[in-house]
Amino acid sequence: METIRRLKGYLEPESITIIGVSTRTGTGTFNIFEVMLNSNYIGRIYPVNPKGTDILGHKTYKSVAEVPEITDLAIISIPREAVLGAVKDCVTKGIKSVVIITQGFADADAAGQTMQQELLHAIRGTGTSIIGPNTLGVVNLRNDYYTSFVNFIKQANDTAVVCQSGIFIAASLDLTAGLGLCIDVGNACDIGFNDALEYFAQDAQTRVVNMHMEGIHGGCRFMEIAALASRRKPLLCYKTGRSEAGARAAGSHSGSLAGEDHVFGAVFRQCGVIRVQDVEDMHYLNKTFLTYPGMSGRRIGVVTISGGAGIATIDACSDQGLEVADLTNETLKILNDVSPDWMNVNNPADIWPAGMSRGYLPIVELSLETVLSDPNVDACICINGGYQDPEDNVLDASDIIKEVARRHMDKPLAVWVAGPSREKYRPLLESSGNVVVYPSPDRAARSLAMLCQYHTEIKNRSVTSPETFTDINTPDVAVIIKQHLDAGPVTVNEPVLEMLSLYGIPAITSRKAANPGEALAAASATGYPVAMKIVSPQISHKSDVGGVCLNIGDAGKLAVAYEDMLQTVKTNAPGASIEGVLIQPYRPGGVEVILGVKQDPEFGPVLVFGLGGIYAELFRDVSFRIAPLSRREALDMIRETKVYKLLSGFRGAAVGDIDAVADCLLRLSQLACDHPEIKELDINPLLVSPQGVLAVDARAVLAS
Repeated sequence: METIRRLKGYLEPESITIIGVSTRTGTGTFNIFEVMLNSNYIGRIYPVNPKGTDILGHKTYKSVAEVPEITDLAIISIPREAVLGAVKDCVTKGIKSVVIITQGFADADAAGQTMQQELLHAIRGTGTSIIGPNTLGVVNLRNDYYTSFVNFIKQANDTAVVCQSGIFIAASLDLTAGLGLCIDVGNACDIGFNDALEYFAQDAQTRVVNMHMEGIHGGCRFMEIAALASRRKPLLCYKTGRSEAGARAAGSHSGSLAGEDHVFGAVFRQCGVIRVQDVEDMHYLNKTFLTYPGMSGRRIGVVTISGGAGIATIDACSDQGLEVADLTNETLKILNDVSPDWMNVNNPADIWPAGMSRGYLPIVELSLETVLSDPNVDACICINGGYQDPEDNVLDASDIIKEVARRHMDKPLAVWVAGPSREKYRPLLESSGNVVVYPSPDRAARSLAMLCQYHTEIKNRSVTSPETFTDINTPDVAVIIKQHLDAGPVTVNEPVLEMLSLYGIPAITSRKAANPGEALAAASATGYPVAMKIVSPQISHKSDVGGVCLNIGDAGKLAVAYEDMLQTVKTNAPGASIEGVLIQPYRPGGVEVILGVKQDPEFGPVLVFGLGGIYAELFRDVSFRIAPLSRREALDMIRETKVYKLLSGFRGAAVGDIDAVADCLLRLSQLACDHPEIKELDINPLLVSPQGVLAVDARAVLAS
């Protein structure tokens, strides 16, 4: 509740001090005071300018101390060298909420980073908070109020935006089809992304929360807030910095690390956040969620004036995981009875021939009403023509479409107007607030798929708890880790299988050999056939350098294989330190999968599962989750990959023990959470058979 109270002072201030008001006014001067006056803000505004010159007929004050009241908010827009003094003046005055517009702090050079730390030091323990620096501040279009130095179109709706760049305020009409509340956290030196998200999550009037995210600090808190908030309202996130170049730019722009993109993908899936693809996707998803109250299933009916457009729409639906509705016999009879004898109407329902013979407008109404009344249909996409201006078009069905949509609010009716006059039809169709006009069938299908996902999966998903095990040996693993840690990160191989065994993950027996004699003794104790693998902390992919030899049947073959392997590895990896070989029982058969974990600086252990063996990095058939895991999340990881089909008995193959794989993921999750010194760990491969699983090879990176 403290976060809510603090942010209320920013979003609902009754009085504002503006520090750094320019005496220049008019177009192109970016005068915050002038912009605020023009926005019809009804609160009290006190401009501060050292010259004390009246501006736009309003008295100005030479200092914050001269302002006749302690205002709810202060806005600072002055050169960065003067910002610290202004903040201290606000603290002395007793102002609790400060927006710093000025750039050039952690978003810039080393000096700027130091200045930003000085700002934090100045407010520590005072009760004063900061949004920014490097921000456009806040917006509340419900109250005609914003702290920006630029005017923008004020089209209010029930969306909220938390962003890390001011363009996502200024472009809100494009991005979110309007705006209700917005906080641009900028460099987030004090009030951050999570604070804004928490506020919008509890705000009763906000129906959709939008996020522009470059990076995040406080990843675990973000997951907690988002997981709860996504059950109340849709959370849409436009995550930038996906590419390596974009990640570097994000770091320089907002002063936060962008993080690896697949980690954010895992976070969003676990928390119920819908990741938007681009700016247009965000725009139409907002309109979709604001317009349609729900969607109960994935079955789509298509009513079209063109057979070709109908086929394109079916393809778009299929691409998004939507289903072509199997229309009932009663529905098909009604549609075919009004169509020419030579027509066989199905789904998509091409109504143009019937419309030309029986009257277009009556057929549109009959067809849409019939399809939306079908119990096998969860939503409908209507393809209508926009070849003429609405005022000249005797075939304008806008009123009919809106009325049918009104009668079926439980089933979304989406419209694609095909033709050059689409934008002229858009306001006619969307004026009732129950229809969205999309620019393409692909956009319509994508939007309906996300609407369905939210209402059938995210909104009502059950809360699951992480699964933990008691048959583990934490102290012995801690001892192994301590034995191998040194001043810096260290890569270990053979101890990892022992660590896995101590956490209940079945691991193959291994014997290390430092010379040919020890290798022969190890193989004799193991029993032929055996597998032999090189041991070197510098070699992660043993097979790439010739460091794996399988199915060695006797001592003679082992002696030859040993010498050949060492010579090959020395040639292929000349800088590697070779400590010997591992001798293991040879275990052919089974599906090879990879299990892994990597410590993320913001979110903690990140689990990975996918196709294993030598093709793991080639095909990259993998899924990710943040630890700790529930059993449902572990099973979801497996089902998301193509290897799930292999484990399920692809083309008559034996069915693998999927529950045992899930157990391994859960145990690996617990291992990583219990021992943060494990920075990376790979099990590759884990052999999966009908009888269970077996970890055959593993490596880890340890660090204090």
